[in-house]
Amino acid sequence: MAAHICAASPGGARYDKSMTVLERKSIENGIWLCSNCSIDIDRDVNRYTISDLKIWKEKAEGAARVELGRKLPSSSESIDTLSAALTGYPKSYIASAISNIHRASGKALESLDPRFLVKTSHDDGTTSIKVYAKEDVPLCMMISSESAKEYMEKHIRLIECGEDLQINSTAISIEGSKLFDEIFGKNEGTFSILTRKFSATQKLWLVQNNTNLIEFFDDIQGGISVGTKSFTFKGTACNKLLSFSYQKLLDENDRQANITISLCLDQWEGVSLKFLPYFEKLLSLFDKMANGWKLFTSLEINGIKVLSSVGVEVSGWNYIIETSSFLRYVNRCRVISNAFRLDINYTSNVSYTADEHECIAEVVEIIEGKQVYDNSKITSNANCDITVDDEGENVKALMEITEPTSLRMVQSSGDKINIFDVEVSLPAKVIDLDSVLPKVDGDIKDFKGGDIVKVEWLPQIGFKCTVSYEFELNAQA
Repeated sequence: MAAHICAASPGGARYDKSMTVLERKSIENGIWLCSNCSIDIDRDVNRYTISDLKIWKEKAEGAARVELGRKLPSSSESIDTLSAALTGYPKSYIASAISNIHRASGKALESLDPRFLVKTSHDDGTTSIKVYAKEDVPLCMMISSESAKEYMEKHIRLIECGEDLQINSTAISIEGSKLFDEIFGKNEGTFSILTRKFSATQKLWLVQNNTNLIEFFDDIQGGISVGTKSFTFKGTACNKLLSFSYQKLLDENDRQANITISLCLDQWEGVSLKFLPYFEKLLSLFDKMANGWKLFTSLEINGIKVLSSVGVEVSGWNYIIETSSFLRYVNRCRVISNAFRLDINYTSNVSYTADEHECIAEVVEIIEGKQVYDNSKITSNANCDITVDDEGENVKALMEITEPTSLRMVQSSGDKINIFDVEVSLPAKVIDLDSVLPKVDGDIKDFKGGDIVKVEWLPQIGFKCTVSYEFELNAQA
């Protein structure tokens, strides 16, 4: 209901004779109230003063501006929230519930010690509580004797290298704040002291020695933490599949840096080999590094280059060699999966021997049409056995061939291979020989029906041997 802050006529509540008629009628002198309050404010003018009503109005309008365009919580949402709090399971999805719970948790902990700002989060079964001091706060931290050496070593690296300190929470206790009593009195976890991070970008590219060809990799986004003796960069690329970090002394005369490159392929788990994210990019990176391409880096902060490398040869690093080999194995499995329309998913539990990898590499060569040989690439001639017919005409016909001919040999049944714990039956293998002459072992006079005769196929000018699969073209159509 519309009500007046100052009455419209003499004798009314809070009448102000100094006001003009227009001022009494203006919106500034009006306030919207429920029917009960609109009556109450006029009955008790001593309690509800002009200044109080104007403060009411200002707060109500401010709250309305904040809520403008937002859906107010319904009674059902309140019930759902209460149900979730009591049972652990919500009745329906509420978009703001998660953030509200974290804000409420943080406020509850802050109430234990207002000198700190508290932020909570939960990810993949782990609850994180970050505590930020608003002012200098004296606390006493005690380390258990069993963990004292570990803590001191990590504390030194925190100060000198800017590395985050992490230690089991059971190894420490903190006195001087109810906040830490509450946090440490609950569940076992990890206590961390985090250094201040400066956002930075690591540029990364590869250069081939002989040709000076350059291949640029994705920018690695991360942060720098600085200690008294060195600084540390840690960053990720390809949606955190690749991690890149190094430590560098602050001494300008020291040009060395300890670089660490690693892959975390958890995102690939259970994904079809055909659709592994960022696979080609990572395969190209590790394959080139393993093949001697030099690794160059450049560190930028806010677009300003602050550090660059002179080119690092990493082909001898065990991790690079092993990872490159594994990615090549995955790639060959992908080729087979695509060629024969197989639905095979990635799993980190895969294992294979060098012989199995070599077998899969041979299959891929056949699929890609790379198993084609001329006379210089074969170590022995092709041989086959022929059963002499009753009259010996089949052998006689072979012996009468004087012009180079072609021969096709088809495997009786396809081989079996194992790809990511899935047994795959391959199509029959086909061997085509072009420009060969048969050489029968023996004399036609000595042959009789049913004899087994060996035939050697001799390469001629223009000889070619091609290995393929019988149904390869149909499989890839």
